[in-house]
Amino acid sequence: MKNIILVFLFILLIASCTESNRNESNNVDNGAERPAKNIHDVETQLASGQGEELIKTHCLTCHSLRYIKMQPSFPQKTWEKIVGKMVKNFGAPIPDSTAKEIVDYLVAVKGNKK
Repeated sequence: MKNIILVFLFILLIASCTESNRNESNNVDNGAERPAKNIHDVETQLASGQGEELIKTHCLTCHSLRYIKMQPSFPQKTWEKIVGKMVKNFGAPIPDSTAKEIVDYLVAVKGNKK
């Protein structure tokens, strides 16, 4: 399951970069504000909320704000597995109680009901 998620995220990243390059060469800028199309257009502010500071403290050691903001909306169980993987497989020094608060924040800002 871990590998499937990582492969999906990698494919999503590659596809978004390729698609944005193709679209940019065909677009004419008429002064209108464009929606975010690639990693450089993603806003680098986290949504305010309980857990925001924990994300900054524990997650930004390895991940950029853009990387976090570009993640798809996952259900809570998936966020739990992802945060657990960061602790177990990659050695992120996140206590269990903090991991729960991080998951709660991610579900609040990047979660879905599935």
